[in-house]
Amino acid sequence: MARRVVYSAPTGETFTFDDDWNEADGRVRQIEYQLEPDKPVPEHRHLSAAQTFKVLSGTLHVKVNGVVSVLQAGSEARAGPGDAHSQWNEGPEPVKALETYDPPLAIEPFFSVLPHAIASGNPLKIAVFLGDFQAASANATFGQAMFVTVFGTLGRMFGFGRWYAEYLPNT
Repeated sequence: MARRVVYSAPTGETFTFDDDWNEADGRVRQIEYQLEPDKPVPEHRHLSAAQTFKVLSGTLHVKVNGVVSVLQAGSEARAGPGDAHSQWNEGPEPVKALETYDPPLAIEPFFSVLPHAIASGNPLKIAVFLGDFQAASANATFGQAMFVTVFGTLGRMFGFGRWYAEYLPNT
């Protein structure tokens, strides 16, 4: 059993992947998730998978298609395939949750590259990354889509295609 922990300082998120929870091809069924206080996750979509949040400790706010749920330990929320959703932690302590994806989703590479994309501060690199990982986490708004389309195209023109390859996991 191999466990991998990815910490994203820019987003305040920690993702724990365990091979026992995932498919042999690396698609993720479940992760342990931690979100620090005052670190909102922007609205996004998983086009081909439903995502369920089950809170283990703390309080997680989840907005799915405009409806906000406040989840305490033991409670759950679900975003269906293609549902726009976001989450945040208003509490003083980190929130811990299990996230599941049905069907399993190839999302570990996205979470592994995410902190490096944000930390780069380079909008061209960020847009190339977001465009390349649409299958894992897609744009939820027209503005996001335009940013990815315009800046992603420019990023590729300036040589930033697959700039993130060294950060991809070896699963």
